[in-house]
Amino acid sequence: MNNWVKSGIPIQLHSKCIIASFQLDLHKDLLKLFQQELLDEIVKHNNIKGIIFDLSGLEIIDIIDFEHIRSIISMIKLTGFDTVISGLRPTVVSSLIMMDANIDNLLSSISLDEALIILDTKNDN
Repeated sequence: MNNWVKSGIPIQLHSKCIIASFQLDLHKDLLKLFQQELLDEIVKHNNIKGIIFDLSGLEIIDIIDFEHIRSIISMIKLTGFDTVISGLRPTVVSSLIMMDANIDNLLSSISLDEALIILDTKNDN
């Protein structure tokens, strides 16, 4: 029997991109599980264009969880792939700015379609 506990964050492959859809309240243990699951998917699908974090299902993100997401993005960058954050609600963006979150050098989009275009464009270069 496999004792592996899944994070509950769906990870799927679409148009040669790994898409992770965040819909649960975030916390440290969940994000650690997700990080390992995502790394396993990157190893399994090493011919991808990049990764998309669909955050449209989140109504709030605290600064600690956001920094953990940033560290996951940094880990992904070490694998040679880009990550696009998609679907952040204006209220979430506003609260992150108010908390002085480091938003520098993040690729972002309003929608999944736009995120796919960004990764297509980056891979055409």
